[in-house]
Amino acid sequence: MRPTLLLCLLALLCSRAPAQKAISVADMQAWKTIEGEQLNADGSHLLYSLVPDVGDPTAILRRVTDGQEQTFPRLHDARFSYDGNYLLGTLKPSRDTVLHYKRAERAKELKAMDTLLVWNLTTQSADLYPEVYQVKTSERSPELFAYTTGTLVPDSLAKGLDEDAHRLVVRRFSNADSFYLEGVTDFRLARDRPIVVAQRAKKDSTWSNSILRIDPADLEWQTLSSGLPHYSGLNLSFDGNHVTFLSSEADETETQPPYLLHYWSEGSDSAYIVTGRDMSWLPSGFRISDDRRPTFNEDGSYIFFGTTPRRPELDSNDIATELADVEVWTTEDPILYTRQNNNLEQDRTFTYLAAYRTGKDVFMQIANPDMPEAILPDDGKGSHVLLYNESPYAKETMWTGGPGGRDLWIFDLKTGNSTPIVEGEPGYFEWSPTGNYVTWYNPVDTLYRVYDVRDQQIRDLTSNELGIFYDELNDRPMDPSPYGTAGWTENDRSLIVYDRYDLWEIDPRGGTAERLTEGRERGISYRYYDLDPEAEAVDMPMLLSFQRDEDYYGGYAILQSDGVVDQLEVGPYVFDNFSKARQAERYLYTRESYTEFPDLRVTDRLGEVGEAISQANPQQQNFDWGTIEEYKWIDHEGRPLRGLLVKPAGFDSTKQYPMLVNFYERSSEGLYRHRTPQPGRSSINYPHYASRGYVIFNPDVIYREGYPGESAYACVMSGIGSLLQDGFIDKERIGMQGHSWGGYQAAYLATKTDLFAAIESGAPVVNMFSAYGGIRWGSGRSRQFQYERTQSRIGGTIWEYPLRYIENSPLFFTDKINTPILILHNDEDSAVPWYQGIEWFTALRRLGKPAWMLNYRGEPHWPVKPPNRADFQTRMAQFFDYYLLDAPLPRWMKEGVSPLQRGIEQNLELMGE
Repeated sequence: MRPTLLLCLLALLCSRAPAQKAISVADMQAWKTIEGEQLNADGSHLLYSLVPDVGDPTAILRRVTDGQEQTFPRLHDARFSYDGNYLLGTLKPSRDTVLHYKRAERAKELKAMDTLLVWNLTTQSADLYPEVYQVKTSERSPELFAYTTGTLVPDSLAKGLDEDAHRLVVRRFSNADSFYLEGVTDFRLARDRPIVVAQRAKKDSTWSNSILRIDPADLEWQTLSSGLPHYSGLNLSFDGNHVTFLSSEADETETQPPYLLHYWSEGSDSAYIVTGRDMSWLPSGFRISDDRRPTFNEDGSYIFFGTTPRRPELDSNDIATELADVEVWTTEDPILYTRQNNNLEQDRTFTYLAAYRTGKDVFMQIANPDMPEAILPDDGKGSHVLLYNESPYAKETMWTGGPGGRDLWIFDLKTGNSTPIVEGEPGYFEWSPTGNYVTWYNPVDTLYRVYDVRDQQIRDLTSNELGIFYDELNDRPMDPSPYGTAGWTENDRSLIVYDRYDLWEIDPRGGTAERLTEGRERGISYRYYDLDPEAEAVDMPMLLSFQRDEDYYGGYAILQSDGVVDQLEVGPYVFDNFSKARQAERYLYTRESYTEFPDLRVTDRLGEVGEAISQANPQQQNFDWGTIEEYKWIDHEGRPLRGLLVKPAGFDSTKQYPMLVNFYERSSEGLYRHRTPQPGRSSINYPHYASRGYVIFNPDVIYREGYPGESAYACVMSGIGSLLQDGFIDKERIGMQGHSWGGYQAAYLATKTDLFAAIESGAPVVNMFSAYGGIRWGSGRSRQFQYERTQSRIGGTIWEYPLRYIENSPLFFTDKINTPILILHNDEDSAVPWYQGIEWFTALRRLGKPAWMLNYRGEPHWPVKPPNRADFQTRMAQFFDYYLLDAPLPRWMKEGVSPLQRGIEQNLELMGE
């Protein structure tokens, strides 16, 4: 009897020196990723966290100059103070502790177990503050931090204290001074100055409901308002010189109370109510709502808040169970009822934008039911607001996709007047940084447009004669998407727009358009990397990342002010995650490849290869990893195609290997992306399978409208045929795996060929007729657009192309399948209806085909919970190992897991061992 392929592969792995091993699911759960990486202001220290798939994070603080490190186990949300002299984070209970308290049904006690850590980088000492609930620092002020903690009110006096109220403590970083306030339910810090405002809940006669403010320089809390029944919506301006909030005098039975707007400015003794005298500006039946927190514009001259009409509610004399609970759908609804249901909470809290001009004591209702949506420039700059209404065009987006048409207006805050701009214009609209322009891309006309608020003119920024600014490779029956923009230059002088390869600088006033790079001629795609998150404008010199078409090599370069592009690094890598110390010439970035984890690198001069100063997964050297390469072939139509080919370690071209085919659409551009071995939610992990002796093939697919299944067959099967000619693939041991759109294509190929020994298909659409009329429950949208215009690529309705829907539906050809099938489809899938998996499984079962279906109860489009992801990866590996490596049959494939066993017995044991 010949030995199984699994035993042969294990013998080959054990014969290597030094000994290396295959990656198990447990190994993948321990693999770490890097999160929260940041340099402090002067670049002297680096902070990052190592986070395993299952387990507790560890924050690492490293002094860049000498490599001295300090580790902080279980530190979450680690960050620097604005000046970079302190580290803050929350020490949380370990995962084991959390599980223990949950098992004991004492999870509520966990809330009081968080401890705030403040680490002084200069003295290398820590201050610890126990029982912390919320921590805040100023975005751009380094002086203080604030947190809420358990109350110090004695138990005998704590009766009647709001359960959400805590003790607020405000501390300076530089000394032990602190300011505290009991009974706080909300607090905010100014962005640019060390100013704190707090909302306090009433405690019998001890203190009343109130709003307070503190500037630590004044050494005491200033009461801005007190004694009103309800406060809400507390906020302050960037500089802390202005405060606003809402109040209501309604009793607790009022579910939609009217609110009053309060305003306080520097130098005032207290805040005053600015509404209530003349409410003629407020539309009839409207009220000020607390569903939108009031905000200031940049200089505090405007307060933006929300108003709303009274919404339907149950009459106090009615009993809900005695009333009919019915949905009434009509064909004239602009939005499908399921989408309305999906947006129900959003609609219940929707408000119409209004504004109060602080210096002029003027109110304006900006948005209204005819112009409901409002977009403000960043930080409320400028003096205009963009208004739009997409309802007249929403119905057709159910079958065309998006973006739909919009009617647009510009509202002038100085005059209170609104001016119509365009009707039915598709696109997504954005303000320029200073609020002088509105820009958008029109997918129908495939060009960018701009509206100049000063001269009230619309101009075309681009044209197809100037360049191709839309997706050149679009193979979906839809209007192509744009390549996007890099941002605006200083004072809205110009907009930087991408085409496939290059950056273009375009004058919004109708002037020149200049191409800044010459990537198209050399097949190099350039993209801008912003190193200063506080900067509003793109400025020279510009850091550009790039990728070459010919070999997918990555790199980065500097675009100088004289137009010269200085290439700094290039190679078989992806360079990513660039950032810069705010006050120093020190840079952080990552370099990665299939075999190289994206560890952090630091350099003082871009272009010099940065030192790798993290080592997230040193255990990688102990495992068989394999290699990746680009694979090219000519398909049956004479087209050159590209794909990815992963080979196991110690690959020998004279031997034959089992192969897994895994694909989606186009993936070859990810040749040098690292694939961290973690239990994925939907796909095979390449190092995991390569370490166990598999070859993995990921072919690009080029689609023909109306024939997505046939397109996948042509590309995939021609690639497999080419590989078989190379001689190192065992024809009898080829499997295939795909999820969602990949799952559909795997299901389609199962009906067209018996080449595959086993197929796993996750969340597949197998019946395009029933799916066409279905709902994407995650959004409430009809699925029609997906087949007519987007990924499914049918290109028309079921009435126009009924044969296309049949020919591309695997369900109708299930009787042709002779391959064992493993289906993953979860009962809370909000993207692909669960009944698609059920339709296919019941068909396979009725026809006597070997098939299994996995449903992780309560999970969405893929397993999310760590135990479920690990279980899925384990079962999928066992499934493929049984058919491709002659491994023993797992018990679940023989006996299943009955409802009595579910959640108790997993039946993962291998039979015969």
